[in-house]
Amino acid sequence: INEEGNQVYAIDYVSDGSRFASGGRDCSVRVYDEATKNCVLSLGSSFDRQAVGHSNRIFAVKFDVAQPDVLISAGWDNTVQVWDLRAGHSVRSIWGAHVCGDALDLDGSTVLTGSWRPTEQLQLWDLRSSEIIEEIAWGRSPLGKEPCQLYAAQFSKHGQRDLIAAGGSGSNELKLFSRSSKKAIGSLALERGVYGLDFAPNGKTIAIAAGDSKVRVVAVPQ
Repeated sequence: INEEGNQVYAIDYVSDGSRFASGGRDCSVRVYDEATKNCVLSLGSSFDRQAVGHSNRIFAVKFDVAQPDVLISAGWDNTVQVWDLRAGHSVRSIWGAHVCGDALDLDGSTVLTGSWRPTEQLQLWDLRSSEIIEEIAWGRSPLGKEPCQLYAAQFSKHGQRDLIAAGGSGSNELKLFSRSSKKAIGSLALERGVYGLDFAPNGKTIAIAAGDSKVRVVAVPQ
């Protein structure tokens, strides 16, 4: 698949694997049929002036597991766009998250964002009202380190999805938070930044992609 003139920064599959979506430099979200690899829907940027959309690069896309015709995306323009694939356009937007990597997730009506900035990095939003629910305080960075600015954030995938993992650059940290207590229950400091992460389906491990070109698999504290 060649998206002429674009650079692709984000991709996500719908839960049944029948479709996937991409987002990137040209501010548009495209939805593809997995079997044919044909683009079946292009969700335009705000520059199209036909509907609300992104006005800068897109760095994260995420399908709603419970509603496969709903897709969210986020990027440099400080918005999360909520797309209804049946309508073919954005039906809602959330303003305030500066997403620069795979730092967007969805659990029911709760949206998780990780922002590349020194404060208010990790936030939860209400998908229905577009209002912020709460900020999860990152806490102090190691002595002498810059604050952690996030490139990656994700809910755990098992059970009640009670954990959040997030990481980034600056202090080059990964942290694991409990959603119920809003406290960090584990952390890992690296020499280089954290640019991607993924929970195992059983929740026992997390894979971390870092700036030293290594992928690490670490155990989740039990």
